[in-house]
Parts: sequence; C-alpha cells; structure tokens
Amino acid sequence: MKKIPNWHRNTGCPVQILFMAGFLIGMILPDIAWKMEWHQKTISAMYLLRSFAAGSEAGVEYFLQVLGMRGSVYLLGAACGISVFGVPFAVAGSMYLGIKIGLLLTMSVLQFGFQGGMVGVGLLFPQYLLYIPCIFYLYRQSYEQSMRIWKNRGMLTGGVSRYFLRVFLCGILYLGGMITEAYCNPFILEWLVKKVL
Repeated sequence: MKKIPNWHRNTGCPVQILFMAGFLIGMILPDIAWKMEWHQKTISAMYLLRSFAAGSEAGVEYFLQVLGMRGSVYLLGAACGISVFGVPFAVAGSMYLGIKIGLLLTMSVLQFGFQGGMVGVGLLFPQYLLYIPCIFYLYRQSYEQSMRIWKNRGMLTGGVSRYFLRVFLCGILYLGGMITEAYCNPFILEWLVKKVL
C-alpha cells in the first residue's frame, strides 16, 4: 500500500524564513536600481518613507487612518484562514512584509546615509515591536487552519472557534501596535528628523 506523505501535519508555515527572504530581496532591489537611476531621484526615496509614515494627521484622524490601513490587512488574514486562501496569503504576506521593510531601510540608507537609516528605523519604532510578532502569529494560524481545509479535514466548529479566539487575542496586541503608531511614533520620528537629518 502506498504511503501518503504527511508533510503538512509536521510542518507549519515558515513565516520567519519567508520574511527574511523578502527582506533580502527588499535590500537587494534598491541597490541594483540605485546603480541605474534612483540616486538622482530624491522623490522616490521620500515617497517610500512617506508610505510608511502613513500620513501627517494628528490624533484621532491619524489613528482612524492607521486603523483602516493596518486593521483591514489583519481582518483579511483572519478571514483567509477559514478558506483555501489562508496558505497563499500567509506565504505572500510574509514575503511582502520582508520586502517592504527591506526596501524602506535600504532606500533610506542609500539616499540619506547612516542618519537616514536611523530615520528609517524610527518609522518602524515602536509599533513594529508589536506588529511583527502579531503578524507572524496570524500568518502561522491562518496557514495551519487553511491547510486543514486544503487536506479535506473539514472545519470542525471547535477548531474554528479556537482559531478565532487566538486571532482575537492576538488582535488586541495588534491594536496596541496601532495605538503606538498613531500616538507615539510621530513624536519619535519628529525628534529623529530634527536631531539626525
């Protein structure tokens, strides 16, 4: 009798490996482009930095903007976990997050030197101390829950309710990241720009 492979039961989503691969790609791409033309275009680097800053509004408006931008991605990932789309979402999302952070840090260093690298890190601090663990956890949960559907193991009510409980608890921590991005990060970034650049 032919033995059915059970790799899906023994391994989870390699979130950290995919993130690091994306991070490496994100670091290499700007370096190649820099040699061609980007070193003459300050606007390209500033656009990338501003896309991470997500706006200049203060207070509630900025928080609502962050909530819509970050929260929609989180809810999409949670919803994908109970469908066949959870596996590709976790894989693509891990790569995309790595590429995005790699691009930000590399472009800020290439355009503005070491000081620009510090500002690039400032764009990620302190909210990404909460975002990255939460996103990794969400991707892993979404991948594993979706893999059960891929392998026709069905969706037991208990399994789905446990999945949503884990995602909900992780979402509370993720909300903390959004609050720090809206209310702490602008002050840190403003201080860094004044002191460093």
